[in-house]
This record gives sequence, C-alpha cells and structure tokens, in this order.
Amino acid sequence: MTVRAIGWASILLCLFFVARPALALETIDWEQLVPPLDELQNPYLRLSDDQQQSLYDLWLARETEAAGYGDEDLESLRDAAVAHLAEGGLDADQVLEELDNFVAAANANNSKLVGALNNKNVKIAGYVLPTEFSGDLVIEFLLVPYVGACIHTPPPPANQMIHVEVEEGFITEGMFAPVWVTGKIRTELSTQSIYLVDGSADVEAGYQIKASDIEPYE
Repeated sequence: MTVRAIGWASILLCLFFVARPALALETIDWEQLVPPLDELQNPYLRLSDDQQQSLYDLWLARETEAAGYGDEDLESLRDAAVAHLAEGGLDADQVLEELDNFVAAANANNSKLVGALNNKNVKIAGYVLPTEFSGDLVIEFLLVPYVGACIHTPPPPANQMIHVEVEEGFITEGMFAPVWVTGKIRTELSTQSIYLVDGSADVEAGYQIKASDIEPYE
C-alpha cells in the first residue's frame, strides 16, 4: 500500500469512528415500563358520563352484595343502574362482563415487560429503597415509583420496580430519597429481599439497571 493510500485509509478510519453516534440516552417514565393495553376493550370509553356512573354503581352493588352486605338501598342502586343502561341500549350484564375482562387483562399485564427497552441507555426518576450496603454506601436498591412502596402496602407489580446496582456505591439521603438513575436497562425478572422492621419480604423486580450515574432529583 502506498503512502497516499495509507493516508486516505487513516482519514476514512477516523471519519468512521467520529461519525458513529454515541449511545443515545432516553429519559423514560414509569408508564413506559408497562406494555400498552388495548384501550378499545375498556367499556368506559364508549359510555357517557352518566352511563359510566351507572356502570360504577352496578359494579359497586355487585361487589358489596358478594361480600354479604346487601340491603334495600343497594338493590335500588343496582336496579336504577340497570334501567339507566338499558335506556341507552346497553345490556348491564354484558357491559359488566366487558369490564371484568378488561380488568383481568390489566392485572395480567402487570407481570409483562417491555422488551423494546432491553439494553437501552435510559434515565428515570424514582425513589430509593435500599437492599444492600457496603459500609455506609448503598450498592444495590429498588427504584420504586412512589414513597412507601413495599413497606405498608402490597408491592407494586414487577414492571413497576427496577433493581439497581451501583458499583461504586453512593450515600442516600434516606429511605425513599428521590433520585435520577442513569444506566443500561435490562428486561429481566429477579427476586429481591427487602428488610422491614418486622422481618423481611421477597419482591419481584422486572427490570435491572447497572447505574452509571445517580443524582438527586430536583
């Protein structure tokens, strides 16, 4: 290869590396961690405000009666709701069944992950629930979408919890401190142990991030 050819090859090689884009950083929110539902299956979307209220009254009456707390007032509420839906050409049993099916689909969706996020470089805000320390440094934690998650209430679904590893560790301002987490996200279910005042509990996290940066949320 001539000196001129070597020179051109070097220039092209430099241009190739310069032109390669850096791994894009995408700021995401918690809703993006949940696969989309077919909202057309939600019966509420095709009802008027009054019909939505009747459907809610009907659902409330059914659930209350199923719990053994039925009375005449509840029967009147149910009958009025059925009559009002019928005036609009709606079959109360059919609409309730559609609602049940949509709720079941939404519940099943809680364990599903968004595969398109796998290996993306992301930034997301949430609250720190420490799971492992090295001295005073937090080296692993669950990032959760709201204060108190996993403590006094049932844990969020798996696709609303992120297990974060911080190689160098960081000092948190306290449990449920708000932070921004930056790093590569992986769609991978894992079981994490959290330690409570009255014992410990295992929870399932649907996403994993090896953090490249942790910063306070402001």
